Amino acid sequence: MTNSDSSYILDMARTWYQSEIINSQIRKVQALSINSFNINPFTAPYLSSFLTGTISADGIARALVYARVLGTSLATTFGTNLQSFISSVLSNADGSVVEGIDIEFIDKIDGRKKYAQLKAGPNTINSGDVDTIHNHFRKVRNLARTNKLELGANDLIIGILYGSATDINSSYCKLRDHHFYPVYVGSELWYRLTGDVHFYTKLIRTFAEIEAAAASVQLIESKIQEIAQSEEVLYLVDLAKQRSS
Repeated sequence: MTNSDSSYILDMARTWYQSEIINSQIRKVQALSINSFNINPFTAPYLSSFLTGTISADGIARALVYARVLGTSLATTFGTNLQSFISSVLSNADGSVVEGIDIEFIDKIDGRKKYAQLKAGPNTINSGDVDTIHNHFRKVRNLARTNKLELGANDLIIGILYGSATDINSSYCKLRDHHFYPVYVGSELWYRLTGDVHFYTKLIRTFAEIEAAAASVQLIESKIQEIAQSEEVLYLVDLAKQRSS
C-alpha cells in the first residue's frame, strides 16, 4: 500500500468514525430522559454513594447516565460498524454471503483470498462458540470442495479487530491450536487487510484525534442535571433521607 492509499483510507476512517460512532453516541445522550431508565430503587442510592460518596440526586443521575453512556453497547456497535467499513472502503475486501463468513479479502501479505469471521476483541467468544465457528468453517470447506474452488489450509481465518495475540482467550487458542485456524489479531489483521505494517497504530491515532475534539462533556453534564431534577430521582433521595433520620 502506498502512502496515498493509506492516507485515503485513514481519511475515510475519520469521516466514518465521526459519523457512525461519535455522532451516534451524541444522539443517544441527547435522547436520554428519565423515562429511558428502569430505575431500581434498591440499588440506585447505593450506586450514588459508591460513585460520589453520598446519596444525592446528582449522584443517582450521574450513575444512571454513566452506565448508559459507558456501557457495552458502544463496543458492540463499533465492531459491527467497523466490519461494514472494511468491506465498503477497502478495495480488496467484500462482505460475504456465505454463512459464517463476515468478509472475503485478498491478503496483502500472501496474496491469497481469505474467508474471515471478524470479532471485535480478544475476549469476545466463549467455549460454546468454538464448535459453532468450527462447524461454519467446515461447511465452507465442504462447499468449496463441491464447487471445485481452491481453498488452502490457511484461508479460513478469524480476524480480531483490536488487541494482540497474547491477549486472546482460551477459546480463540483452541480454534488456533486444536482446529488450526489462523487467528490474526490487531496489527497483524490490519497489515493483511491494507499492506501497511503501521496501519493499526495509525488508525488508533486517527480515532484518538477525533475523540479529543468531541465536545461531549458539556452535553453529558447537562443531561445529568436534567435527570437529577426529575421527580423520580428526587423522590428516591427523599426516601433515603427518611431511612437515615
